[in-house]
Amino acid sequence: MEPIQSYENTFVVQQEECDIFNKMMPAAFLRRAQQASIDHCNHVGLTEEVYKQTHTAFLMAKVAIEFFAPVYAGQQLTLTTIPFSPKRAMYHRICKFCDQHGSLVALYDSRWILVNTDTRRILRQPPQEMNFPFLLPIEKELDFSFEKPPFEKVSHSCASYSLCDCNGHINHTRYADLFCDCLDPELIKKHRISKMALVYHHEIPFGNPFDISYGYKDNQLYVAAQSHEKPCTEGAIWLQ
Repeated sequence: MEPIQSYENTFVVQQEECDIFNKMMPAAFLRRAQQASIDHCNHVGLTEEVYKQTHTAFLMAKVAIEFFAPVYAGQQLTLTTIPFSPKRAMYHRICKFCDQHGSLVALYDSRWILVNTDTRRILRQPPQEMNFPFLLPIEKELDFSFEKPPFEKVSHSCASYSLCDCNGHINHTRYADLFCDCLDPELIKKHRISKMALVYHHEIPFGNPFDISYGYKDNQLYVAAQSHEKPCTEGAIWLQ
């Protein structure tokens, strides 16, 4: 199948994707981006069957998203997702969210790694059988860096049914929900989220316990998830 280097869909923001202020939540943007990426891959032949045949899987390594304007329930958005050539072992994909007037309301930047599901080894090049179609040079990158202020453990939970996906561990978009839950209610009433960055170190399998810790510095909330004293996911939320 002829490669399509970008993929676009238009959708209406649903009430279930919004918070107490009727604004689209960060995790909802991540889930829309994830689904668009899957749809794009399926469209060019990178299907679940191909991954099974090649014993491969893409795992999220890190994601950042910047928000330029609030988005409300009932609003129409157009999502354009663009993958790029691998850079070393990283597979880079951006998603642009634009409103009905064409104005950019959010920009999403994700990095993925391709692994062999038998050996768990990271693959620097895709298997030939995959016929990997995405060869555009990288055009845009967001900053994934954040500061780590002093932080303390605040909650203990487990990788429950509602957090996990078919891969058997917490879905990467669910960390956006978990981390936003750490925001001070008074702060979130006064300030909107301007950016979020998440870095994934280790998966938390279904049923496993984990702890959430966080700390503030200026307008940044740092959050970390650990399981069995092993760092699993960390990130930051910036308030404007």
